[in-house]
Amino acid sequence: MASCSTRMSRCRGIMAKMTFSEGEDLMELASCVIPPLTTGQSKGGAGRVAVIGGSEEYTGAPYFAAFSALKTGVDLAHVFCEKSAGTAIKSYSPELIVHPLLALKSSGADPTEVEQGVSQWIPRLDGLLVGPGLGRDELVVQTSASLITAAAERGTPIVLDADGLFILTSAVRSGGGDAVYARLLEALRGAPLTITPNKVEFERLCKAMGLAEEGAFGRAPSLAPVVATRLGRHTVVVVKGPSDVITDGSITVTCSEGGSPRRCGGQGDVLAGMLLAFRTWAHAAAAK
Repeated sequence: MASCSTRMSRCRGIMAKMTFSEGEDLMELASCVIPPLTTGQSKGGAGRVAVIGGSEEYTGAPYFAAFSALKTGVDLAHVFCEKSAGTAIKSYSPELIVHPLLALKSSGADPTEVEQGVSQWIPRLDGLLVGPGLGRDELVVQTSASLITAAAERGTPIVLDADGLFILTSAVRSGGGDAVYARLLEALRGAPLTITPNKVEFERLCKAMGLAEEGAFGRAPSLAPVVATRLGRHTVVVVKGPSDVITDGSITVTCSEGGSPRRCGGQGDVLAGMLLAFRTWAHAAAAK
């Protein structure tokens, strides 16, 4: 069997010419990163991941994301949510490890204590997804931004979706004028980052970057690589639409494979959870 590095090099060559109708190439690409199941593997060997998200109004989103990562194949999935969401999320599945540690600004909680309560888990994680059902409470956003930075500085694979993209766009818009956001952007430049914007989110991010005032979504094949390059050298942008645009800044592929025409809640959360699993695996495979 070829070494992992050899297989990864071949897979990158496959990506450079892929049209997504080439089923065999897709299977080979996937096989490069999926960890093999062996009898010598210990719990967590296929990945320990976490979702930061979940608020009183949105308890389903973090569940869909974390459970999708589990169903894709990771071993352990944590959810770090706002206190009022904990009981509901725990009741959805006994397989999720739920930590109701995030706090609203109105709670009067000490920001440092809240951040430390979650950040102590960061070194134990192989991948982190931020955003599903997170909400935009000031303290929750502040805490989440600091946690993204902590994970990025460790080189942990990160996926940003939904309100995680709101945090990223806010950081870009600040232009480095906010110390917390400036540190976040600097940390992300060297981190394995994946972002999953829809039409509205992509256009907001492009506007914040000064790339386009309007109509950015229609120019996604040309603008997405610029976004990826500006955010960092290991960034992958997945622009969701009728034809998905996926790019790391140097290689761009599109996926027009048909699916359900419905646009119901939870679809993006499921995708984000699956991407969390695969980005975690890809990072581990590349390190071998």
